[in-house]
Amino acid sequence: MSEIEHGKDTTPLQFVLPSTVSAQWKEAFGRMVAEVMKTGGLQTQPITDNPDEWAAANARSNGFAEALAAPVLARLGTRTVDHNMGGVPVMEYIPAVQHRERARVFYTHGGGYTGGSASANAVAPAVIANLLGEPVLSIDYTLTPRGRYDTVTDEVVAVFDALTNDGTPAEQTVLFGDSAGGGLAVASTLKLRDQGKPMPAALALWSPFVDLRCEGDTIRTLLHADFFDPEKLACNMNMYAGPDHLMHPYASPIHGDFSKGFPPTLIQAGTREILLSDSVRLYQALDVAGRVVKLDIYEGMPHVHQSWPTGTQTPEAMLACSKTAQFLQHWLERSTA
Repeated sequence: MSEIEHGKDTTPLQFVLPSTVSAQWKEAFGRMVAEVMKTGGLQTQPITDNPDEWAAANARSNGFAEALAAPVLARLGTRTVDHNMGGVPVMEYIPAVQHRERARVFYTHGGGYTGGSASANAVAPAVIANLLGEPVLSIDYTLTPRGRYDTVTDEVVAVFDALTNDGTPAEQTVLFGDSAGGGLAVASTLKLRDQGKPMPAALALWSPFVDLRCEGDTIRTLLHADFFDPEKLACNMNMYAGPDHLMHPYASPIHGDFSKGFPPTLIQAGTREILLSDSVRLYQALDVAGRVVKLDIYEGMPHVHQSWPTGTQTPEAMLACSKTAQFLQHWLERSTA
């Protein structure tokens, strides 16, 4: 019998997990909720376009994220080293067992383009580095309101230019990103292609945010199952792209022309997130354009479940991360053969 009996249970749907998820996930979910509640609940975002106010808010949330990620990095034995590539700060995640020294794997973190950082969003690059046995470079792009979609995608392109100038062609690398970072990965790859530059050999995207106008069906139908506030999200996107550029392919890559070429792409998402439609629509756009693409959906999972700090050892997260690593490894081997 379902754990939800309509009309009887008044618990908000975000906190009512279906019986179809693992016991480990239920326990990890409970621990994550408890950690958030210790800080007074979900942090409210600034209602402003003042960069200093955003920076102060991000400093608080990033400190919380780093504290939650620290045990994961300690368990994996991950080390980090700061770099600068093409004038852009990059953090290298080095696994305890390293099979290859020269990094070929790049990561663009999530955070709605207004939050997160290369150090705060540590779980995803650390886990993938551990599974691949080689370093992952996390690009610490400029957040809005200081950074806009045109300059932020330029930063990702600059990192790949620096890599090529250093002797590793972009087509011998792979790129993965989650949420806004997933959208940024797609948009930046389109920009690389449009500039006549080599693209990464493959992309892996966790719950990519690819439509800044938030027009997908699940933005509304799954609203009560998710923790996101679409109205606040829309406000942030106006800062990132401006109301006149929300449909630009380098801001909302769902509007890109994939028929001109695009790398093989893995898309993962959960059934309890408002951005599920973004993943479905991107899959359809790539498939119709004749691209190599796989859509991998996870029952009962919230937004970017793969990198929840309390859930990295759950069956759902381990399966998704394993598939990501296998997909990236396959195309790395193809690109360097």
